[in-house]
Amino acid sequence: MTKEEVGQSLKDKADLNTADLDYFFEKAKYKSLQKNEHLIRTGENTVHFVLIQSGCLMTYFKDQNEHLHAIQFGQEMWWTGDLDAIFNQHQSNYAIKALTPSEVYLMSKEDFEDLNQKHPAFESYFRKLFQNALISHQKRIIRNISFTGEEKYLEFVKLHPRLELIVPQKYIASYMGITPEFLSKLKRKLAQS
Repeated sequence: MTKEEVGQSLKDKADLNTADLDYFFEKAKYKSLQKNEHLIRTGENTVHFVLIQSGCLMTYFKDQNEHLHAIQFGQEMWWTGDLDAIFNQHQSNYAIKALTPSEVYLMSKEDFEDLNQKHPAFESYFRKLFQNALISHQKRIIRNISFTGEEKYLEFVKLHPRLELIVPQKYIASYMGITPEFLSKLKRKLAQS
């Protein structure tokens, strides 16, 4: 996806004009990531809003036993970042790494607030984005506390068919709160059905 395609995608989702987009690209910093390269590590102070131009990122944390817990996957034209650390100005709780070669745009909290203040169309866009993200997270909580492992997997594949193809199985299992071994057995069972 090119910069122009990113701009068009943003325009398709919000009532943005050329001045809005020019200001966004003036403030956003482009960064290219290699596969498995970290954008942010747990404990870092440098945190940004992240717009994924291309590729796939994973947000995760490690518990006291060093077990990795996948929190979120992000793909083309999705936003990610440690919102708690960004808005409350503290060290990152999470790490974000590229699962594939990726290109992103980074925006600091200050530039984000400036963008929203000077370009109200972006404020409306982000309000809708945050509303949808909250709804999505609430639905995920319901799935995590009430769905079986099989139901979680089938819902994941339905909601994110592309991610199922590019994200390593161990991370998908972590995201769903099941073991990779259980996911392997489940996939074999479903393939035989």
